[in-house]
Amino acid sequence: MTKIKEMSKRQRKVLDACHNGWFMSGEYRALMDGHERRFWADSPRLLFRDVDEWFSSHEQNHADSHLLVKCVCAA
Repeated sequence: MTKIKEMSKRQRKVLDACHNGWFMSGEYRALMDGHERRFWADSPRLLFRDVDEWFSSHEQNHADSHLLVKCVCAA
């Protein structure tokens, strides 16, 4: 994982959204401007990577949008 001080603005936004509480392995739900995606993650690094890939694909149209990532089902 990239060091925090070397992260882009997008990566910091994703990191903040993914680390908003205690991490538990399980199913996560990400929401942004009416877009929703579910992720399965068993480590914070996997969650960050998957959410970052998804968010970066929408960044052009939604760069200023809020991003919410929450655990919906712990494993």
